[in-house]
Parts: sequence; structure tokens; C-alpha cells
Amino acid sequence: MKFLKRLTAALVLLAVVLAVVNAKTDLFLNFGEYFPALREKAPKICDTVSRSSERLAELTDLIPSFAEIKAFIKQEELPVDPSDVATNAYIENSPMLSFYPKENIGIIAEYDTVEIFGIVSRRNKAHLIAEFTDESGETLEQTGFAANADGEFDKRITIPDTEDLSLKLAVYTGSKAYGQFESWVYNYVKLDKTPDGGWELAQSSVFNNNKLMYEKEKSIKDALKRTASIQPDSEAISSIAIQLTDGIESDYDKALAIHDWICTYMYYDVDSLSGEESPPYYASDIIKTQKAVCLGFATLMASLCRSIDIPCNVVSGYALGVGEDTEWTDETVVTEEQNHAWNEVYVDGRWVIVDTTWDCTNRVENGEMVRGSGVSHLYFDANLQSFSANHKIIEYSKRR
Repeated sequence: MKFLKRLTAALVLLAVVLAVVNAKTDLFLNFGEYFPALREKAPKICDTVSRSSERLAELTDLIPSFAEIKAFIKQEELPVDPSDVATNAYIENSPMLSFYPKENIGIIAEYDTVEIFGIVSRRNKAHLIAEFTDESGETLEQTGFAANADGEFDKRITIPDTEDLSLKLAVYTGSKAYGQFESWVYNYVKLDKTPDGGWELAQSSVFNNNKLMYEKEKSIKDALKRTASIQPDSEAISSIAIQLTDGIESDYDKALAIHDWICTYMYYDVDSLSGEESPPYYASDIIKTQKAVCLGFATLMASLCRSIDIPCNVVSGYALGVGEDTEWTDETVVTEEQNHAWNEVYVDGRWVIVDTTWDCTNRVENGEMVRGSGVSHLYFDANLQSFSANHKIIEYSKRR
């Protein structure tokens, strides 16, 4: 009887040790890479160990800590150690849609005119078209203008006359003053008529929610942790991050290099949206397949950043345009449904908003990997005010 008790205790202890090792390393997840000889002779065994590691990691991630249980019982926010808080230098009331210095666009509304200014980084975006549409979606006016030799542009445009109380403003870019143009700013900027007959930029109805969520105290340590899907200690992940950021000094530029690589290397898996097979969202799997949906993109960004000690959170929320809805409604303003994921990276004393999914133009469609028109930077270091036009923050994920 004593023998059975000791054996049971030993097995339980062994299970706990294996679970801890599985949570802290990628030994079991990438079992075949650590034991190539075994992988060659018994690939099925290695695959079984890897799959079991994934399932075990998913289970252990669901086990709350004592502090989380205590906070849940008391219906309180999980406390953050003051020494671990990432202070946030949020840039308020800026006309810029994003703060990336090498490619950005800003819009200012002044009574009956709008000023559109900024900089493009590529000559194939040197020609621009501003388009105004009314509440029914009818185009009222299009105005063309161009960037100078340095890529800078600044155009003031008179807002077209209309009886409507709101208008939408879109901006398209192309390599020439005629021919094919691609959308740069679409379903993003809305103008509301003021009581005196002028116009102003509309404030998103989810901005106050986003501001409250964005300004919450966030743990730096949590934004550096390993989880089942976020795998900063994987050699495959860390080697890529080290190579991408070699010789780069600032964390901001390192995060940019990782963003650009993901948007170049990865493909958004459109096929998986209507297929039965779930797309990968473990970083080590994503690297191999080169395809994922938004959660996979966000997981990969977090893994690469964390592997070189840059805090990075996965943010879950609701985004317009993922389905058929393009306007905030009474239902979506208060929704807790999550249909999109992106990141916040902590650099330069602030949380930088990054959505690699929406900055990537590569797609997997009908089984083919289709290369897009290039990397966009509209959602790298996005302005929270303009970002709120089509993103609602719901949760900062800790157990992905």
C-alpha cells in the first residue's frame, strides 16, 4: 500500500515537473529539432510528443494564478507591481493617422476645407487622390495631387457642398497621375457638419473605451512572458529576431524591422476563413507555414519582440471591415465579441500600436500564395484616435 502511494506521488511529481518544463521551454514542442536522430528514425513519435506538448500547454495556460483567482473573487482588476508598470506617453489631439516618421498622413478640417499632408516612402505612392463620398456612398468629388521629390505632400481642398450631415474622406495612391490607384486611407476618416455649417473630423464612438483600456497600467513582465503560442525562447524565433535587428540601436527601429519582415514574409490565409482546418497560431508553426490569420500575425509579432527583450502585448478586439459592417452601431460599440487581434509594443516610453495583419498585402487565396503591392505603415505606430475609427480594444491577452 505504501509502495502504491509513493509511486502515485512520484508520478504526480513527475507530471508536475514535465508540465513546468513544457511551460518554460520549447523542448517538447519542437522535440524533433532537439533529437534529429530520433526524428529521422521515428518521426511519428516526435510528432506525437509535439502535439501532446501543444495540448498540455493549452491546459496549463488555462490554470489561473493565485493572484488571478483572488482578483476574480473580489471582482477587482489584477494588481500590477508599481515597479513593473510601463508608463505611457500618449500623444493626444494629433491630426496624424500614424506617427511612423518615414511614411504618414495627417488630416485637418477647418470649416469648409481639409488639409491633407504627410510623406510617402515609395515613388509608387507619389500621386494621390482625395475622394469625398456622401452618406449614400456616392462620390461627390475627387482631387488629385502629388508628393514632391522628397516624398512630402501638403494639399488644401475645399469640401464639396452637400445637404448631408456627414461625409467620408478616402485617399488613394499610385505611381502616376493617371491609371491604377490603390487605397491608402479607406473607411477611416469621417467628417461631421457643425451647427454653423462648417465641418470637423468625427470622433470615433469607441475612442473613449479605447483610451480607457490603452491608459490602464500594464505589466512589463507580462509583456515578456512565454506562453503556449508566444514562444520567445524558441531558437527558430530568436534567431530570426536577432538577425533582423542586427546593428539596429533603438527598440523602435527594431520593432519596425520585425513589423516589415512579418508583412513581407507572411501571407494572410483567406482560404482558412471558409475552410474546416484552423490556421496555425503557434509562432513555431507560423514560421514554417508562412500563413496565418490575425491572431497568428499578432502572436508572431509578440514572439519576435519578446525574444529580444522588447515588451509586446497581444490585443484582442473588434474591428470593422472584418465582416460586412463598416460603421459603428449601437450593438458593435458595446460588443464583447472578438474578431481581430493586433499588438502594442513598449518602446520609447510608450505603447506603440501595431497591426501587422492590416499592413500586410500578401494573401493566400484559392490555394495560391499571392504577393501584394508591398508593406504598408498606416498601422505601424497608429494614432489611437484614428485607430479607433475601425478598432475597438476589448482585452489584453495573457494566456495565448
